[in-house]
Amino acid sequence: MGRVSVNNLREGMVLEEDLSAPNGRFILGRGAALKENHIRMFKIWGVTGASVEGAEDGEIVLGENLREEALRSAAAYVDSYFPPPEGETAAPAGIRSFCTRKFAGEISSGKTPDPLPAMKQLPRPPEGHFGRTFSAYGLAKNEVRLVSFPDIYFKIQEVINSPISSATSIAKVVGKDPSLTARLLRLVNSSFYGFPNPILSIPRAIAIIGSNELTALALAVSTMTVFRHVPPAYVDMKSLWKHSIACGVFSRLLAYSKRIRNEERFFLAGLLHDLGRIILYTKTPAEMTYALELSFFERIPLWRAEKRVFGFDHAAVGKVLLEEWNIPESIRKLCDFHHSPLEEDAPEESAFVHAADYIANGLRTGTSGSAYLSAPAPEIWDYLGLDEGDLESVLVQGERQIREIMHIFLVA
Repeated sequence: MGRVSVNNLREGMVLEEDLSAPNGRFILGRGAALKENHIRMFKIWGVTGASVEGAEDGEIVLGENLREEALRSAAAYVDSYFPPPEGETAAPAGIRSFCTRKFAGEISSGKTPDPLPAMKQLPRPPEGHFGRTFSAYGLAKNEVRLVSFPDIYFKIQEVINSPISSATSIAKVVGKDPSLTARLLRLVNSSFYGFPNPILSIPRAIAIIGSNELTALALAVSTMTVFRHVPPAYVDMKSLWKHSIACGVFSRLLAYSKRIRNEERFFLAGLLHDLGRIILYTKTPAEMTYALELSFFERIPLWRAEKRVFGFDHAAVGKVLLEEWNIPESIRKLCDFHHSPLEEDAPEESAFVHAADYIANGLRTGTSGSAYLSAPAPEIWDYLGLDEGDLESVLVQGERQIREIMHIFLVA
């Protein structure tokens, strides 16, 4: 009997044992011959591997398919930006291990991970810095005057809140924006939802996922258009959105693993959590350069350096922006406390976004500028209650969904 990872399963292989999804749902029985559609659905449901007759998979047995040299190099790379492993509990240790395996695989295939930025001497603040004062409210308020949120989102909300709304009336509003329609249909047909049959129309999509979920997706798609003209000299927006999408995907998967209702708001919170940083990059580029250099020199997360430089961090700026845009409070608060989920006013569920941000940064899936991680408090992992199977499923599904959503949001 051998354990074969889902990526190495092939049509015709025969199951040695019954196969269940991570949530315990029975999928296929012992003796079943695999077909291509079985393997495709395994990936959608988060199955990471199966026991099959007469096969052994070195991808599951780590030492058999990753050279020791690649593993050592990957471990050294991951350890250079992760917090020290002393006292690490099962979940962060599992994340560190997954990241090490990922980078070991890349190194084995000839791809070198991006080097970490280095700062060998204490950076100097920009000229006149100590004579300037900054306000999160002032920075965000000025941005609101320049950047309005797309009307289509508020029109959808208006129709949904109408007592006579229907799937057809909502679809008519969405249909006025062909780009939004195309992206929404591609998203509901992706592994993000994992529906077995294609969904070909917006009314059908609404009937299946519901109007609240559709509104959330419209908000997500609309957000991507707001800052599309930010000059690359300030920030690499593609990399920032990739990080934000990763945070959203992992937030949603973590919430789903704990059976939290309305998990779409966790995707949105992850997508929106770093909007304040875009404003800091564009409105205060000299100070943000100083904050970046300070974080590199002291090997601390960027949000901590922001507090040193400005007296507040990007979450405070984003809070004002999201309030001005009338983004629902249930989403805003998850963003407000994504770096401080244990504060008295923080909702417990902000722990999902906090942990997702940690995972996305650990995997180096895009970046909003932060190179180094600080360890989440043990209470965060206790609240999430992730076992090894949950965590592996979240990480495997997340990486696949991120690739799909990146293509849908940034290429379509």
